[in-house]
Amino acid sequence: MPASKFTSWVHGSSMQVEYPNRVTSVRHTGPFVRIEGAAGQNTWVHLPVPTPTVADGTPLRVGAGLVSFRTKERATVHEVIIYDGDKRIAEHTDLGLQGDHLEARFEVPGNPEAGRGINITLGISFSDPSPDVRSMQIEIIGAGVEFFA
Repeated sequence: MPASKFTSWVHGSSMQVEYPNRVTSVRHTGPFVRIEGAAGQNTWVHLPVPTPTVADGTPLRVGAGLVSFRTKERATVHEVIIYDGDKRIAEHTDLGLQGDHLEARFEVPGNPEAGRGINITLGISFSDPSPDVRSMQIEIIGAGVEFFA
């Protein structure tokens, strides 16, 4: 990847849930957004990232999606899909990510030119009922996209 690169970030509090009836709580806080899941459910959460498409007359390319998150023991991030507008430009599936992933990086194959706005989508799921709701939580701190010219 060329040396001329930069990253655009969005705070986790900008996150939107695709199926809100599949979670019991979404709390937007100063340091992150906390999602509390319903037992046995899954949904997708969307993080739209500010997307410059041209810098100094040069089209920008998408290098990777970046996500900073943590899960409790009964919550999982099972996929990360990156869209540019309505076009899927990367998909990472069957991940099974739990615990702290404060610097998770997801490459975008072929490094396409940025076009219509990047959306990072996380597929999340919640396992069987738990004695406490805390174990069904995911905290999303932020998401970013690495661009280069």
